[in-house]
Amino acid sequence: MTKYNEIQNQFCSAYDKRKLCSYDIEFVDGRTKPLIHQTARFLYILQGKAVFTVDNKDYDIMEDSFIAILPWETTIIKDVSEPLQFIKIVYNSDFVNSMMKKDLNTSNRLLSVIQPMAEKPIVNLTKQESKVIKDIMDVIRDEVGVESYFDIPEEKELSQIYVTNKLMELMIQHKRYSSKKECKTRAGYNIELDNRPAIFKYIYSHLAEKMTIKRLSDAFFMSESSASKYIQEVTGLTFTDLVNEMRITKVTDMLTYTDLSLNDIAMMTGFSDASHLVRVFTAKMEVSPNEYRQNYKAKENILKEKDKSVSYEMINFINTYYTEDIRVTDIAERFQMTVVDVNRTLMYHVEKNFEELLHYLRINKACEYLLTTDDAIVDIALQVGYNTIKTFNRNFLRLKGMTPGEFRKHINLQKGTETLREE
Repeated sequence: MTKYNEIQNQFCSAYDKRKLCSYDIEFVDGRTKPLIHQTARFLYILQGKAVFTVDNKDYDIMEDSFIAILPWETTIIKDVSEPLQFIKIVYNSDFVNSMMKKDLNTSNRLLSVIQPMAEKPIVNLTKQESKVIKDIMDVIRDEVGVESYFDIPEEKELSQIYVTNKLMELMIQHKRYSSKKECKTRAGYNIELDNRPAIFKYIYSHLAEKMTIKRLSDAFFMSESSASKYIQEVTGLTFTDLVNEMRITKVTDMLTYTDLSLNDIAMMTGFSDASHLVRVFTAKMEVSPNEYRQNYKAKENILKEKDKSVSYEMINFINTYYTEDIRVTDIAERFQMTVVDVNRTLMYHVEKNFEELLHYLRINKACEYLLTTDDAIVDIALQVGYNTIKTFNRNFLRLKGMTPGEFRKHINLQKGTETLREE
């Protein structure tokens, strides 16, 4: 049975897709599975010791390590000798980098901040340097709140601009500190490393160009079949599906943070024209680009706590009608809440936003049908609420780490108090 790397969510926040960044505290006491990050993040280690792997390169991390992870890098935490506690800031690096280079670079000098972060992702700081980073992160926390606390502080004047500037400071400080320190891979590390994980960053960096499997294979000195096979084995996606997944990620950012026309966005993200963008975007997101922009771009009021009965009524409604064509905007309208409020309420009660809960319910129901019926997979997809088999397969793979066919073949349904197990 094939196991795929997990591709993490593209959004900075689980309950508000418009957020430019989020702040949280995390704990890790053992090895993590490989994670492919769609969105950039900074980690600051408060305590603990472990080995941190970025695209197959191992680094020793400890208290005061400052880590920069870029979109589509693969990471693993392993050899945890002392449990880790760290600050995690997830942010939109494309937006911040663009603001830095275009709007603030009055000298028109060639700025390169992202590349140094890719070359030296880990910086071990002095106590004085650590204080600088910690102070910046504390300011971001006070502005955006703590994600896992569902904490939304009252928005201050010009908050997004202020937070953007603080994210720029983190990027600049990482570049400054890394430029005067040697970034060492772990002792005994094999120099002849497998560079294939960099395939994902390469594709993401060249989305505006005509990206083909031949161009990719030439860049990494691989055959086209080997490159395609590697992508499929790691992500469960075909080359074309992966490219479209990355392009849609950039499109959602531009719809949220810019007023660019669909034609301009299509050109900047590698689609042939606006109609091509609309077709691919709508198939994946199940909403048109203009509807998405209308739903998430408009500034909404600060959230207020809703009555618990309304929350449970909403959850019950989703549990009842999840196999039908329901959307988060339908829920928001029905319960007279904002989209952000819906997601925040669900996160508080079930630790999933609307889309996560919807897919969770649908895929779990699909698992039941796969194991208890002989229905065709395409029929099961329709029964649980998916309009296309591709959307069903993508979400099944994301949640279960295998395809529906592999699940049906390798998983047995146990009776009584026993649970699902692999053959």
